[in-house]
Amino acid sequence: MVKKLSWLFLSMVLIFSTANAQNKKAAKYNNAIIKLQHGVTPDVVEFFEAFEKGTTEDLKKQQVKLVKDFDAAIAKLNAMPDFEGDGALKKAALDWFKLYEGSFKNEYDHIITLVTNRDRSKEDHTKLDQMTDELVTREEAVDAQFETAQNAFSKKHHLEMIEHPLKR
Repeated sequence: MVKKLSWLFLSMVLIFSTANAQNKKAAKYNNAIIKLQHGVTPDVVEFFEAFEKGTTEDLKKQQVKLVKDFDAAIAKLNAMPDFEGDGALKKAALDWFKLYEGSFKNEYDHIITLVTNRDRSKEDHTKLDQMTDELVTREEAVDAQFETAQNAFSKKHHLEMIEHPLKR
C-alpha cells in the first residue's frame, strides 16, 4: 500500500519536466510551477517512507507540515497570473495541489490511524487498501490532467520539455 502511494507520487513528479527556453517567459512560468511541485515532493516521499516504522505522533507532525507546505504552494499559485490569458496550466496545477492538500487534511487522518496500528484486523487491512486504492485513482487522474495541460502549454508556447530528476 505504502509502496503504491510513494511510487505513484515519485513517478508523477519525475515526469514533470522543465522547459528549455525558446520562449523564455513561458519557460519561466512553467518552471515556477514545477519548482513549487518539487518543493513539496521530498517531504511527501519522506512521509510515505515513514509509514513502515513511524509512530502516530511522528506521522501526524509530518502531516501537519505537509498541509502547511501545500497551503503555501496554493497561495503562491493563486498569486500568479494566468500566462498571457492562458490559465489551463495554472488551473491544472491548482487542482493537483488541492487534491494532495485535501487528502493530507482528510483521508490521511484515518490512514495514519490504520497504518500505525501494527496489529490491525483483516477488516482494517481491507479498509486501508480500499482507501489507498481510491486515493491512487484520484491522484492518477489529476496527475494525467496536469501532464496533459503541461504538454499543451509547451506545445502552444513552443517549449522543448526536458526531464529533470527530483532532488531530495
